[in-house]
Order: sequence, then C-alpha cells, then structure tokens
Amino acid sequence: MLALVEHENSRVRRAAATGLGKAGGPGVEAALLAGFERADLPERRARVEALGKVGGEESRRFLGALSSDDAELERRRTRSLVMLSRSVGRELGTLELDRPLPSTARLVLLCRRGLGAVLAEEARSSGLPEPLDSTASELALAWAGPLRPLLSLRVALEVGIEIPIAGASESRVLAALREVTPLLAVLGSGVPRFRLAWGKQRARTFRIAEALDPCLLVNDPRGALWEARVEERRLLVVARPDVDPRFEYRGRDVPAASHPSVAAALARVAGVRADDVVWDPFVGSGLELCERGLLGPFARLVGTDTSERALDAARVNLRRAGLGAELSCADATRFPASGVTLLITNPPMGRRVARGELAGLLARFVDHAARCLAPGARWVWLSPLPVETARALSARGLRVERRGAVDLGGFDAELQVAFTSPASGAKMPPP
Repeated sequence: MLALVEHENSRVRRAAATGLGKAGGPGVEAALLAGFERADLPERRARVEALGKVGGEESRRFLGALSSDDAELERRRTRSLVMLSRSVGRELGTLELDRPLPSTARLVLLCRRGLGAVLAEEARSSGLPEPLDSTASELALAWAGPLRPLLSLRVALEVGIEIPIAGASESRVLAALREVTPLLAVLGSGVPRFRLAWGKQRARTFRIAEALDPCLLVNDPRGALWEARVEERRLLVVARPDVDPRFEYRGRDVPAASHPSVAAALARVAGVRADDVVWDPFVGSGLELCERGLLGPFARLVGTDTSERALDAARVNLRRAGLGAELSCADATRFPASGVTLLITNPPMGRRVARGELAGLLARFVDHAARCLAPGARWVWLSPLPVETARALSARGLRVERRGAVDLGGFDAELQVAFTSPASGAKMPPP
C-alpha cells in the first residue's frame, strides 16, 4: 500500500490511503503527508481521515494549519484533530495524588451499595471531615486536599468530583466538563484525559470532544485517567489510577472471591483484638484474612477451603501481604477449630451452589461453627439467606445484628454480625 499511495491513478491512491489508515505502521504518516499537495479533493479527504488514525505530532500540526472551503474535508479534518489529540501525548499523563485541590470541591466516595455506613466510619477514623451527606453507596465531602487520603480508604471503590447539572443535555455536560477542567489539571500531569460514560452516545460524544480545547482537556476512551459519568442531576468525574496501592498484595484470584473492598469492610466491622484467633472457614483467595491481618494485631489466622486452587491463591496473597496463616484443605462443617474469637467469611453463594444445597450447607455450618467460638467471640459474614441464618445463629445462643443488604455484583447478601456470651460462649441447645 505504501507503493500504491504513489500510483498514477487517483482512485488507487485514495483506496491505498484508506487502507493505510487502517493498517498503520512505519512510514505511513510520512507517505500520507508527502503526496497531499498533488492529491485531488476525494483523495485529500481520504488522506486527512487516515492521518487522524495513524498520525502523530507532525500530522496534528499539518491538519491544524490546513484550511479548505470543502465542508466534508473540514468535517474530516476536525474529527481527525480530535482523534490525534487523544493519541499524541497519551503516555505523558499521570495522576498526582499528593497535590491539593486549588479550591474546595464536592468529592464523592463510592462503595458497594449497603456499605455506606462502614465507609463513613472508616472516613471518620481516618480524620476526614464530617460528610456533607451519605447514602447506602456513597459519601460526599467538602474537600480541598490531595486525592491520596481518599484513595487510601479501603472500603471505598472510587473517588470522584461532582459537578451539578440540570439535565444531561450536550451543552450542560460541556459546561460541567469545562468547570471541572482546572481541578483535573492540578490533579495530574500532562493534558487531562477523560472517558465520557453515558451509554451509546457516539455522535454526541464526538460533538463534545470537538468543542473542547485539546490543549486543556481531551476525550480519550483508551488512555483516560478520569471517567466522566453523566447522570440526570450531576456529572461525576471519577479518578482511574493505573494501579491500586491498597490491594497490591492481591497476586492471585479465584472465581467468586470477595472484592477486596468488601473484605476490608468485613474486617472493619469485625474490629481488632490483639488476642484474636481468626478463622475464615471459606477462605477462597484469602482476602478477609489479609484485610483483618493488615488492620491490626492478632494471635492466629486460620483458613480452610475444600479447593487446593483457592488455598494456593490464599497462600500467595497472604505472603504478599506479609502475613502468616494456618491454611488447611478441609470441610468447614467438620474442621476442628477451637478458641475462635473472630469468625469472618464470605460463604459460598450465587451461582456456586444451588439454593436448596446452600440452605443445607449453611445450616450444617452454623451448627458446627457456633461450637468452635470462644466466649465473647464475634461472627461477621455476608449471608445469602439472612432470615434462615439469623434464626440459626440465635438458636445457638448468639446475639445477632442484621445490618442490611450489600450488593455483591448482581445479587444481595446481608451483612450479619453475631456475638457469643462473654461468659460462656455460644450456648448449645440440648441434644
């Protein structure tokens, strides 16, 4: 195609330019630029469109200076400049987590629905200001500091800057993006790049991208460090850091394992005792043990699972977290645990087990595990059958607190916290 772009026939050259725009490769940008002046109008259109796909800084300068009375060529030139603004300098952008905001803004901490109260408690214990308001899935703060303290909260999923809008029209979204641009410029290096998230709105997204100054803000779905989510009454611009330093210990995973922010929430609800003997009977990839171990001192960490693959993942993650644990391939309904002061787990649920089988498994598990608890022990878990498990725990002498449903990604489970008597542990019913 590089040879054909110099062919004597203009239709061949035009087809070659179109093909080079799709193929890319060494020498393509130079070849497309070299033959531009002698090209006819249809060929120029093809070359301009191809340069938007494969060009670099030289193409951006060329197209920026190009002028034409042809409306179609101008349309393609404008769109190619938008595409080039995405690709040129993409590798230069990074988030600057320790720079304070230039002014106080409304920042929103997002979490799994149902964990808002746990996130609020973590924020207070971290010395953050009292929230402006909160819901089951988010917490809003007036904030003028850097992003790092907010991104360090382990129960949070994401952090975003909120800009109110009165409806999701193009003009209002564009105005909100321009309003947030100075904040994004301070919080990163290079030109801020964002992905506009509002469903399948390709044409509207391009019009907004064309209206922005590419020297100040660039729409770039591939290299974005921010995601601008359009909602009915707000634009929420969410930070998308390349790595999450909170959970760097997470080297391996297994299907249906806890999300680390959920494991962190369970550990925070459980609290810390220096004499804790912690048992996760369905340990999976070990995230609950990791989060409890990182939260504070303990006596022992114990994990069981019937899957060797899961245990291998748990060993890797615990080792990366700098923690030692006693892991066994064992049935949680029979494992001879003793002296447990904290039982913390995310048990099998969802598609992993059929509902009838799940009810029987949890009933057997509660009957056995309650006998393994020490006096004054805590039981913290997410129950997929909240009424049945609360009744079973109460029948075995535990005081049960039901703290509401938590979204686990497609289905809910109830956060339940139970306590044995400080004097005698769980009271077993007579045989």
